[in-house]
Amino acid sequence: MDYRKRLSALWPEKILGPRPGLKEMNFVCWGLFIGCVIIPLSVVLLAQFKGGAAFFLRSPVDFVYFYGIGKIADERSAINVYDYSLQLQVFNEILPLDGSGIYGPSPYPPFVAEFFRLLARLPFKYAYLLWTGISLVLYIAGIAFVIREFLPGDRLKSSLIFCLALAYYPFLISTLANGQLSSVAVFFVGVALSLEKRSWPFFSGLALSMLTYKPTLLLLVLPMLLLTRRIRMLFGFVTGAGTLAVLSTLLAGGQIWPTYGSFLNSFGHTTGLYGHTSLRLWKYVDLNSSSYSVPGGRSRSILMILFCIVVVIAAWLSILLWKSTNGGKPEKRLVWAATLTWTMLLNVYYPIYDTILVTIALILTLSALKDLAWQYAADWIVCIAVLTFAVSWMTESVSKKYGLQPLTLLLITLAMGQASILHRVIRQRSLHGSSELLAI
Repeated sequence: MDYRKRLSALWPEKILGPRPGLKEMNFVCWGLFIGCVIIPLSVVLLAQFKGGAAFFLRSPVDFVYFYGIGKIADERSAINVYDYSLQLQVFNEILPLDGSGIYGPSPYPPFVAEFFRLLARLPFKYAYLLWTGISLVLYIAGIAFVIREFLPGDRLKSSLIFCLALAYYPFLISTLANGQLSSVAVFFVGVALSLEKRSWPFFSGLALSMLTYKPTLLLLVLPMLLLTRRIRMLFGFVTGAGTLAVLSTLLAGGQIWPTYGSFLNSFGHTTGLYGHTSLRLWKYVDLNSSSYSVPGGRSRSILMILFCIVVVIAAWLSILLWKSTNGGKPEKRLVWAATLTWTMLLNVYYPIYDTILVTIALILTLSALKDLAWQYAADWIVCIAVLTFAVSWMTESVSKKYGLQPLTLLLITLAMGQASILHRVIRQRSLHGSSELLAI
């Protein structure tokens, strides 16, 4: 702990007074959040709401996609949801972009459109406000589940986590104000982790199956369940996903799946899956999207380098996951944390708003380090967390201007740190087990 004393000695007490504690930090953080973010944002939203639809509808562009597909499903049919020309027509009727861009395809599975057809029966303004309230509740509840299970009993630290989580740009602006679905993922991952902690793996898998609304969120999670032999959880996931598929078929008819599959294939061209992308790359944090910003363009050599990097990391992570099966609680938490963070990077496309899952990954990492009593590592993770939340407010503008996504760099640092900590824990357990065998 000598390094902490040396850091404390650097605080200029003669100028700023005694070093602040958790109470003072809470007061400052919440004060800045309310004064600099909540009040100005509330004033703008209130002015927009009173200004009428033409003015109010400038903000929640992403909600247009969900409201639009719900409207198509409600007024026409589920099959028509995957007619891109019809999507464009309906989206522009809801909110014309006035030459500032063009709506892309909405590739969400049939059950998403079935849910939003209920909201689509309301006027857009009120549907948006209702969804904003639902999204906020889901986000807070998901984080609360994880804190209650993995960092219980420390209200001041929990309060700071909530403050940073709410002030995170990808949540406050990209998710909440823009009407995205990412809070759904936070909620159900939080529920799944809570149920697993309480030894209900099947129901944990059921909760996890709700993430099928966006399969890219599960790109590493499902292999992780298999590699760590979480078979009952995997069975729960398959049951939940199968139930959603059956319900979608009953509501939309069997023809919905070939139609949806064809639509997804065309969407693959948009995401860059086939070598070209029309995505706004400054809104994405994955390594695939980052490869487009390499000087000289995304050449064959760049693709080969990216492929090698992904294979090496995936192989290393797979070995760690396989070896972690018989580990203790810290290992299990680190497995989840590393899987969630690496999913953001080793992906086909991963938009900035989905990075709100990093809050859960950070809580799990800090919980594991607390159990391990590795204070030095915990302090570094806290530093990375604070930097991540701070940099999130400038990451899109920097990426637009320079082609470099700062948030991606921080996520790489965090992911490497989590995997390295997991590797060290597994190695220590292995050495400890070998020592016990020698003693026998």
